Amino acid sequence: MKQVVLITTGRCEQLALGASLKRYFPDATFITPEHRHSFTSTRVQLTPAPPPRPGGPEPVVDRLAKAMVAMTDPGRDGVPPDLVIAVDDVELVNLNQIEVVTSTLRNAVKRHLDTFAWSSARRREQAAERVREHCSFHLLCPMLEAYFFGEPAALTRAGAKRPSTVDAQTHDLEDFLTEEAEFLAAPTDSKHWAKADRAKHPKRYLQYLIDPEGADEKSYREAEGGMRALRDLDWSRVLSVEAHTQLARSLFSDLADALGVDSPFLDPCHPLTSNRRADRVLRNL
Repeated sequence: MKQVVLITTGRCEQLALGASLKRYFPDATFITPEHRHSFTSTRVQLTPAPPPRPGGPEPVVDRLAKAMVAMTDPGRDGVPPDLVIAVDDVELVNLNQIEVVTSTLRNAVKRHLDTFAWSSARRREQAAERVREHCSFHLLCPMLEAYFFGEPAALTRAGAKRPSTVDAQTHDLEDFLTEEAEFLAAPTDSKHWAKADRAKHPKRYLQYLIDPEGADEKSYREAEGGMRALRDLDWSRVLSVEAHTQLARSLFSDLADALGVDSPFLDPCHPLTSNRRADRVLRNL
């Protein structure tokens, strides 16, 4: 049975993404280590990496890149997995610059491969080749909770007490938008979910569906309701509109290709996370 390591940046994904994918790839074993910090929680800047400051913190994206390389190529004493996939959210602050996000991660992986103290040039090339063939990076857009709106029962599992007005058949969930008047009418900051960005923020809208009165800031818990929603998510329904959700489709297509099985869902994939160009650093970047 092939082994897939999932490097996640969210608690919900750490707890349930493997089980969610296992339902569509039953012959694979999914391993999810402790989740890592996200490098997309603030606006990503595509700039040359500054030289490390003695004693200073290492950039989050570099720590993620190191983990990806280490898990893909664990050295002579480790058993390498068949596939390593790192998954992060785009987040609203990076919604208009997905290419900057993917390029930043790609550059960080290449930088680590180029600067790590490998025992020899041949050993470095072996590691780079393994990463190129067995390691990927994928994005959920704008965040995991957007996909719950493609399956009403998933929202219920997450704790929603009222139905969503988002129609996933007519609007791409990866370009999330709600126009529910009552949700948008609340004065900014009058409720825990009433933030200025809430029209395009699936987690805030989910918080509203769970707690419309805004009485409990912790009404939505990723490790509880989020886990239940994701674990049994009906991806066939979520991805039922062929032109929509291309970033999620890339994840499934990449998995299927690496495992040597047919993809459960049709293309098109997103061009930024399904690139098999000759100069790629990862499988898909």
